[in-house]
Amino acid sequence: MEENITIYINESNKGEEQIIINKQYKFNFSHSRKDNSRVYKCTEYKKNNKCKFFIILNNEKEILKYESLHNHPGNEYSVSLSVMKHKIKDEIKKHSNPFDIKRKRLYNEISKEMGFIYPCPEYISVKTLILRSINKKLPSNVTTFNEIPNESEYYKTERNEDFMIFKNSDLVIFQSPFQAKLFKKYNNDIFVDGTFYIALKFSQQVFITRTYVKELNSFYTTSYAILRNKKQKTYKMLFNKLKQNSNNNIITEPKNVHCDFEKEIKKKELCRNEVNDDEKIFNYYKGISNLPFINPEYIMDIFSLIKTKSIEKNSCQFLKFLEYFYETYLFGYDMKSWNYYNNIEYITNNTSESLNNSLNKLFPMKPNFYELINKLKEQEHLSYYDYQMKIKGIWRMKKKIKTKTDEINILIEKYKNKEAKLINIKYDRSDHTKLWFQCLNNLNNIL
Repeated sequence: MEENITIYINESNKGEEQIIINKQYKFNFSHSRKDNSRVYKCTEYKKNNKCKFFIILNNEKEILKYESLHNHPGNEYSVSLSVMKHKIKDEIKKHSNPFDIKRKRLYNEISKEMGFIYPCPEYISVKTLILRSINKKLPSNVTTFNEIPNESEYYKTERNEDFMIFKNSDLVIFQSPFQAKLFKKYNNDIFVDGTFYIALKFSQQVFITRTYVKELNSFYTTSYAILRNKKQKTYKMLFNKLKQNSNNNIITEPKNVHCDFEKEIKKKELCRNEVNDDEKIFNYYKGISNLPFINPEYIMDIFSLIKTKSIEKNSCQFLKFLEYFYETYLFGYDMKSWNYYNNIEYITNNTSESLNNSLNKLFPMKPNFYELINKLKEQEHLSYYDYQMKIKGIWRMKKKIKTKTDEINILIEKYKNKEAKLINIKYDRSDHTKLWFQCLNNLNNIL
């Protein structure tokens, strides 16, 4: 028997114990003998080489018998590949959350460790194995709303706090205690938006609420929700649960809810041709999207004025659009929910849209349920960390720069002063309507 034999305990693809000798030969477990010693056969035994050599070890992994008269050369690369596969599987088993495993980073760490002993296989040679090993550790995918569990280890934040706060047959809401605190404390302006792109296959939308922390000049997400449908009762339930969760005794009521009003208006295809072909109709159409910034007392008057002018032009398509707008936003919704006349801090919902875009980039394909929840928790923790660093003064706050919001504020203040003069000299309502209609036209030039 050879002297200076080095032994490495590995694992075969089937999970059986494997012995590696001198970094060149692999032996898979064959059977145990009566004296409890273990016999391992060369891995080439069932291959073309039909190598018959074996090794016998006792319980302490000491060699009892080994002859090295193999009928094939040693293969150091094959051995190193087997070792790397074993280490990869072992490391993945240790992870409590498989979604946190960074595949390339895992490979780099193991290859760095192995580089001192074995020649390291390329990443492409183990990429499939890593993905397969991670998938084996993942929980069973959820395919329907009813399959969403009421409890799960994945419903805990990185700070081990509850993340899911509500679930029924149409709605699942995720809000950490940190997010609930922000929802309660900074509730003057709540920004809401939904995204379809990262919604689960069996859901309609992932709905997100955000708030603005003025002293930090930063936006933070205050909740995520998975919606099975987009019915009004579902949204009503969502906000009621968020209000309740922010404080057990006091119902939090946001002062302003910023939705994507302009986007909702412009996505309507009822009047595309007339808007494109007629400059006046185009300006009326654009003016409708700027109604949130003018005095709400005269919105109905201005709407009637635009409708009258459209009737005179016989703009049938645009009149259908106006009918849709009336039923949806003037009749179906409380005007306070989309009018910012007395609080023009923000002119768009870009803050929510930008978050949606960043989330969309995380998933080239629609995610499964647990993938989505894991990413939402990551986003929550990043927000928590950002807030803590800024509130403690460790990180600098962003400097506020002049935006279109400032231009809008200047213009609206100008027309507020003009209106005050009209009130002093007791002009009638039609003059006030004309004044704000003129303001609307000026807004068209800014936005």
